[in-house]
Amino acid sequence: MDRNAITGIVLITVLTLVYFTFFAPKPEDLKPKSATTSTIDSVDPTGATVDENGMPAVITEGMDRTAKDSVETVRKMRTYSDFYLATEGEEKTITVSTEKLTVNLNTLGGAISSAFLNEYQTYDSLPLPVIANHPNNEMYFQFYFEGAEGKTIKSSDLYFQPEGAGDMLTVEGSDSLVVKMVARIDANQYIEQRYTFRGDAYDLGYDIIFHGIEDRLGKYASYEYNWTSYLPKTELSIKNLRAKTTVAYKLGDSVEKFTTSDDPEEQELKVPVDWISYKSQFFSAIMIPEKPFNSANISMRTTATEDVNRVMASNVKVNWERSENIVSAFDLYLGPNEYYTLHSYDKQLEKEMDLGWWIISYINIGTTYIFKFLEGFVPNYGLIIIILAIIIRTLILPMTFKSYVSMAKMRVLNSSSEMKSLDEKFKDDAQKLQMAKMSIYKEMGVSPLGGCLPMLFSYPFLISLFYFFPQSVELRQQSFLWANDLSTYDSIVSWSANIPLISSVYGNHISLFTLLMAISTFFYTWYQQKSQPAQSNPALKYIAYILPVFLMVFLNNYAAGLSLYYLASNILSITQNAVIRQFIDDEKLLAEMRDSQKKGKKGAKAGGGGGGRLGKWVADQQKKQESMMKDRQSSQAKNRQGRRNSK
Repeated sequence: MDRNAITGIVLITVLTLVYFTFFAPKPEDLKPKSATTSTIDSVDPTGATVDENGMPAVITEGMDRTAKDSVETVRKMRTYSDFYLATEGEEKTITVSTEKLTVNLNTLGGAISSAFLNEYQTYDSLPLPVIANHPNNEMYFQFYFEGAEGKTIKSSDLYFQPEGAGDMLTVEGSDSLVVKMVARIDANQYIEQRYTFRGDAYDLGYDIIFHGIEDRLGKYASYEYNWTSYLPKTELSIKNLRAKTTVAYKLGDSVEKFTTSDDPEEQELKVPVDWISYKSQFFSAIMIPEKPFNSANISMRTTATEDVNRVMASNVKVNWERSENIVSAFDLYLGPNEYYTLHSYDKQLEKEMDLGWWIISYINIGTTYIFKFLEGFVPNYGLIIIILAIIIRTLILPMTFKSYVSMAKMRVLNSSSEMKSLDEKFKDDAQKLQMAKMSIYKEMGVSPLGGCLPMLFSYPFLISLFYFFPQSVELRQQSFLWANDLSTYDSIVSWSANIPLISSVYGNHISLFTLLMAISTFFYTWYQQKSQPAQSNPALKYIAYILPVFLMVFLNNYAAGLSLYYLASNILSITQNAVIRQFIDDEKLLAEMRDSQKKGKKGAKAGGGGGGRLGKWVADQQKKQESMMKDRQSSQAKNRQGRRNSK
């Protein structure tokens, strides 16, 4: 051997020794391993492992990915029966935009995940959701299905594939668009959710269709629909927002509403329900079935956080008529609380609005149509409010004139020599003084109530607008002068610190329109005091000055439009009274009353006490008051005589 051969043999020998010393397997490792013990008892024909009861078996550590997938498939088959294939899919959003709405549909569940109003924004200039994209929102139906382990299937667990539609859809004008979301067993057996959009409408059609599975739905006459909505904060003041947020529903000819308190509320309705509305201050989401819900359980609660307005939930029973193609049809209204818009559906949807009682509601309905008419000619809602004040003050001008003349007669007469002589004659007997004055009033055709009763006609207008302005969507985000939004308070000064009593009662801001309204009310009160007869008790005249202070505190957090109306109304009232005063001659008025007294004419014919039914009612009240005073005087005389006799 040469030197190279010897070197090669030595290297091979060393490598062999190293391998067997450090790397060769031990004898026990070369023995065949026994099968791993498992709880798996069998394998079904699909290849999925199941136990002796047919349930998915416990997966051991040795199970590979394919086996795990097989077990999950079996679980879905048992839970969803033939719909198990629809539990897998891609979650994506289908967006439909109309002129009024932008609606997002989710393929998981096939329901509306969010909906926005294109013509409106939130108080902080974001797209306004009427259905918010909240993780706890729910819109799903639940139905019995034969073969399903839990007996019922939720639509929210199934993937609904859009058929013949892209991910971004648009429809305008009078055109319509149909979007079909389908969860299939096969070509002839499926569930379809069909949405019909119109380009110029706030409502959309919604149909739930069970096709070809009628024999798998058991003997049940209905299925459940669940609707939970976390209403978002869309307005500046959460307090004012919640004060107008509630659940409304229609039962027969009656529209019922929850209270607006923060306390949880729930109603179990075992009668047909025509529609259910989740109403906020300015907008509503209303579900309207083609045929009334069989029953409903409705609830509302308020969260601790101010990011959410309120939480509303409904569980309703939807009747179905069994056939090869079972269709449940609904309308969904997603829009503003406009009286004329809601009224146009002819389903009494407008009754969800809080327009006040009886005559107040009719005044507000009329105001709504006045606003609608004027907005076609007047470019600014602040000007429309001022025009509305002019219209109302003009309507009650005859009453204002009658009231002012009556108060002028009282003022002139109380300053006359006749009344001064009575004050001196009966200064020690207030009752006789009052009876004597009432007699003079009657003779001269003056009614103490004549200055008050006509003015009562103005109060329905003041009260009705107190209801109207805080929920008028027409005023929302409409600016005027320094106010950016006439539907909420205007703030010229604000602070974040919590000042005891002031922050809780008055608020953390100063509303300039409210402040000006309070000042105008003060001057109007002062002007009225000058026109009225002198009070027998001077302290009484100061009570009237409490009203401006009360209004300044109470209306500081209310709609700026309301304060603007009251301000304009006060200015017009002062102007009207100042003009009327120019046509009233005190000396001539007193001469006419004395002439009336001499001729023995009644006050109603003189025009001071009011004619017709009102004048008769005033005269009757005067007679009753005189009779009561005579009876009281007689009773007191008898008591005095009795005390003398007892002595």
